Amino acid sequence: MEEQKIDKLIEQAIQRVGKEKDERDFTVLREFLSIKDGEREKAYRKACDKQPLSTETKKTSSKIKSIWLSIVSIAAIIAIVFSLNIYRDNLRMDEAFRTHYTPLEYDPQLLSRGEESPLSLELTEAMDAYQRQDYSAALQKLDAIPNLDENFLIYKAICLIETDQLTQSISLLEELVNHGEATEYYQQANWYLALAYLKTHEGEKANKLIIKGNFNFKELR
Repeated sequence: MEEQKIDKLIEQAIQRVGKEKDERDFTVLREFLSIKDGEREKAYRKACDKQPLSTETKKTSSKIKSIWLSIVSIAAIIAIVFSLNIYRDNLRMDEAFRTHYTPLEYDPQLLSRGEESPLSLELTEAMDAYQRQDYSAALQKLDAIPNLDENFLIYKAICLIETDQLTQSISLLEELVNHGEATEYYQQANWYLALAYLKTHEGEKANKLIIKGNFNFKELR
């Protein structure tokens, strides 16, 4: 009976020591994971100093630290590679835009189509500015014309690209594309919309239009 009591006490002591050891290990791990990378070494040393760790516990903590630092290093490498891939793709899109973009040449007969309109003078001034490559002035005049004829919207979109107002240009070009093939400048709208997407690094949208229009962008291959 006495021997059984002694064995029980020994078993309890072993369990208590093991539990305390586990708690110390988890304390080190929690403190190590809860802080910023730059302070991990400091916190690790502090945690070790606070706890009377055994040699085995110190080995476990050191292993945790090594594993964590490896994970952080791998994550950093993945982030760098991902960033480089994005940077490379963006460079390719920029190159494609520079290679293929030229403003749409104005068709002078466009103004003479249809019946005379009181807006003809304003449109003439706007398109004169467009032909002089004064896109800011052309855009200002086009903006002042209410209910602008759809055939002139493509030129307004070009003015927006030339004045770095790409969001507005994309919106206008999308509107023209959505009007369908009955639109006189449907193909041109698709072409310039693809270019505008490249300029804003929206590669997936650009690729869909490039495939749809069978446009040749060898820089993206």
